Amino acid sequence: MNTTIHRLGIDGYQRPRKTYTDTLQIADVIKKKLDGYVEISENDIDSLQDGDFIRYIKWDSKINKERFITGGVLLRIYPEYLLIKGKDNGTFSAQRYTYNTNTGEKIFTTRFFKLLNNEEKLKIKLADMQNKANEIIEELEQTIDKQTAEIEELKAIIRQLKATTHAPFKKGHTPKQ
Repeated sequence: MNTTIHRLGIDGYQRPRKTYTDTLQIADVIKKKLDGYVEISENDIDSLQDGDFIRYIKWDSKINKERFITGGVLLRIYPEYLLIKGKDNGTFSAQRYTYNTNTGEKIFTTRFFKLLNNEEKLKIKLADMQNKANEIIEELEQTIDKQTAEIEELKAIIRQLKATTHAPFKKGHTPKQ
């Protein structure tokens, strides 16, 4: 197993005409590739940990549209890029931002996705279950409130019926049979 880390592009890497990543640029394929990942907000990028497995969507200025990248293992976080170790221990940088080459203006913020570990998956599943349970409890409480109001209405009707059918009798007077 080769554990030597080398910088892609410096070590003579020749990009093929069509790469594996080129074949992934279809919405359904990207969705499948991001299954088990959670998007990390721009403000939370610095909280990623070395060793986290990440994927990302960057802006490709050559084709003027977003491009999905399979990513790799996070090695380091810098203000303008993330250093990633990919296939065969090759390292590369994932730019955090894309700038207009003429004006220097930021035109795109790269979207990073982190692979969830089992504990994180369980926490999300638990939160989903808690939300569902809370929704069910809310529905049941509304049903109980509705049924309580109906019971009170029925009690009032019963009291009215008792009052009209059992008029008080004078002492010594018995109803006819």
